[in-house]
Amino acid sequence: MTETERISLLLARAAETRMSLAEIIAAEIAEFEASPRRQMMLEGESYYKNRSGVQNKTNPYPQRSNTKLEHSVLRKLVDQKTNYLLSRPFSVRSGSAPYGAFLAELFDPILRQTVKSFAREAIKKGIGWVQVWFDGEGAFRLKRLPSEQIIPEWADEEHTQLDSLIRYYPQTVYEGTARRTVIRAEYWDAQGVKYFVSHGDGRFVPDVERGIGSAHFSFGGKERTWQSLPFVWVRYNEEELGLLWFVKELIDDINWQTSITADALRDIANFIFVLRGYGGQNLEEFVSQLRKSLAIEVAQDGGVDKLAADLNIDAVVKLLELHRRDLYDYARSVDTQDPNLGDASGQALKFRYADLDMDVNDLEQELRAAFGRLRRFWDEWAELSGRCPGASGADFEVVFDRDIIVNEAEAVEMCRNSAGLVSERTILANHPWITDPDAEQERLKEEREEGYGGFPAEESE
Repeated sequence: MTETERISLLLARAAETRMSLAEIIAAEIAEFEASPRRQMMLEGESYYKNRSGVQNKTNPYPQRSNTKLEHSVLRKLVDQKTNYLLSRPFSVRSGSAPYGAFLAELFDPILRQTVKSFAREAIKKGIGWVQVWFDGEGAFRLKRLPSEQIIPEWADEEHTQLDSLIRYYPQTVYEGTARRTVIRAEYWDAQGVKYFVSHGDGRFVPDVERGIGSAHFSFGGKERTWQSLPFVWVRYNEEELGLLWFVKELIDDINWQTSITADALRDIANFIFVLRGYGGQNLEEFVSQLRKSLAIEVAQDGGVDKLAADLNIDAVVKLLELHRRDLYDYARSVDTQDPNLGDASGQALKFRYADLDMDVNDLEQELRAAFGRLRRFWDEWAELSGRCPGASGADFEVVFDRDIIVNEAEAVEMCRNSAGLVSERTILANHPWITDPDAEQERLKEEREEGYGGFPAEESE
């Protein structure tokens, strides 16, 4: 059963039982709140913020240590994938000069940063969402939405088309001087959006404060609806599973093993004393006397022995090293602490990056599909705003520039040997020291004209 069929069934049952849309939304939100998928999203966010399952570690003995060591592993893995694909500015090109100029203006630093955050959300939680909106000046904007606040109703099993969508989120409000939290919900479909609110009892009612409902957006003083819902998604993979799903147990055991080892090292000074022929009355007196005078009185044949834990640090270190290798293997990432990485040749580096490349390839394809879905919105905005009439007929292409580590000596040598075989622009684009090939080409031209840097000065005709 598709999501659309399921919702249709709910609506049919609602008609039979006189169930309102507000009650359906309340039921959908309650089901989603209790779902393993949403729990996975919340854990992805928590682990990214360096709060893992080790925080649940307890020790029934108050006098013993209860260390909770966190390692920001997931943050490093997620940021590595995101920055590998998007740390360098991606290019949006078109064969149409007017449309290309429009796209260059559209993809400003704010929009590019939102795209990066959009992709990061997908890696953390399995799927990322943005909403199309306009700022106060009518500029085209994208708003990243937390995935755990979105309930999509898909029109197909492949999740390629939205039929409707529920977005809900907490909001702090004031009633006089009293501060409390309400839950606001929005139900989006082809006709527009309807607003609901819950005051903490799980029931939703129409939100009269927001006007109950409206069209998708307003432009030029007129209410309008998009041809499709103004929400765009990107998936980390087909199953919509976040990166944590594949490495959670390894991260948990790394944190657990280091924490209990730290407990043992902290408690190693708390020896267990074995008393023979002690002349005191009780153990508290023994401890007090030992701390006070660093000596105790025992009988003629008495004595004090101490027991300490036998801690095998080497075994723990070996286990953690194995976990680290497995972690980067199953996360399909690159271990930058690998001592052999720095001296690796260009070919060896490509081999080390093979898994990361394979993983990011999937994300890149998903981003291209997301740009295709976004296009219908920015094209319509281009027509409405008059910025680029006829935009819908032009072609466009997104080109990503991956941030791969290279062997600079080899790369520079290859660039030098390629002179005369490929264009100067191509050589500059692949040189490891150059970030802007066009600007570098202009600088080279100026140096040639001035006779600087070993170039003979060009004579003017």
